[in-house]
Parts: sequence; C-alpha cells; structure tokens
Amino acid sequence: MLNKKMNIILLFLFIFMAGCDKKGSEAKEKRDNPENIQSKTAKENIFSNNSIEKIIETFSKKSKENKISIENFEKLTYENKNYYYAKIHSRGDAIYALDYSGISATSIFLKVNNVNGANLGIIENMVVNLIQVSDENIKDSEARAIYTKILSSLGEKELTSFLTYTNGIIYGIRIDSVTGELIFFARESEDEKAVTSIQRLNFINKKKVDEKTLAKLGENK
Repeated sequence: MLNKKMNIILLFLFIFMAGCDKKGSEAKEKRDNPENIQSKTAKENIFSNNSIEKIIETFSKKSKENKISIENFEKLTYENKNYYYAKIHSRGDAIYALDYSGISATSIFLKVNNVNGANLGIIENMVVNLIQVSDENIKDSEARAIYTKILSSLGEKELTSFLTYTNGIIYGIRIDSVTGELIFFARESEDEKAVTSIQRLNFINKKKVDEKTLAKLGENK
C-alpha cells in the first residue's frame, strides 16, 4: 500500500516537473523570439490567412461598426474564378467581392460603377471599411491615411495607383475615366488577373465619369 502511494506521488511530481519545463521553454521562446510571437499574432489579422467564413464574418462586424449596410454575401463563378459578393445598400451600384482559391481569399474588392463628385465621401468610407477588413489591426485614421497616399499617386492619364503596405498587403485603386467605374482592392500578390476579371463583372449600368469628379479626386492627392 505504501509503495502504491509512493508511486502515485512520484507520478504527480513527474507531471508537475514536465509542466514546469514546458512553461519554461515557452517563456524562453518568447524572450528569445519576441518578433516571431508578434508576427504569428499579427498574421491572424490578415484576411488571406483566414477562411472565407471568417472574412465574411469580419465584413459583417466591421460594416456595422462603420455604419455601412451590406446584403448577405452570395457565391458567383465567373471566368473559372470563384467569388463571393455583397451589394452595398447605401450605393445601389456598389459591391464588395472576395476572390478566392480553395478555402482562402486571395483578394478583396470594392467596385463602384459610377464615381461622381457627390459620392466621394461615401466611397472613402467604403474603402476604409475594406482596408480594416483586410487587416483587423488597422484603425480608422490609418486606413484613411493609406487611401490618401494611394490617391496622391494617381497618374494624370492612367487613373491607377497601388502600394505595398507594411503588413505585406498590396492596396490599389483603378478608375476608368470613360465609364466612371472605380475598383479598390487589397490583395496578397501582384497578379493583375483578379482585378481585370472583377472589372468585367457588370452588375449595374456604367456611366461616363465627369471632369469635375476627376478634379475633386485630384484635390485629395
């Protein structure tokens, strides 16, 4: 009986010591590799590291916080590519879309079929919402600064601009001066195919963008 008790005590001591060793190793790893720990945590906030379901959930949460009303996301296949898209209630000619491969999204888009001087403020809010969905660590002021920087780099003839941000995401904008269509995107690679495909997805009739609108966009540079 005594031997049995001793064996149980020794077993508990062994488990306790093993647990202490594990905690000590984890603490040492945090001390020796703080960047790796922070990097792992940060990556969980990047859209491309999450499932489609998680991104759609984030879109719903952020859109409510930013007071942007969107419909439920629907699945769409176009040119052998898979998308989820949701129409934006406040803008009948605007959508959010996810381009995905497998279970992960590779790009997220805002597409507005007609840019005009009256809706530039609304469009900025929708862009900010997308940027915050792409990286949940980005606050409102930082998202607006990203958008402003991209606008400031717009070309005179080709209304296209993009930047690779510190989180590794490529943010960009493309405006068609003839149709008035605006596409803002966040993607994980420099592949232009996804942007080209989303351009061809026609949800609402397009209208020609007026010169005053282009001038107002230029004022934001």
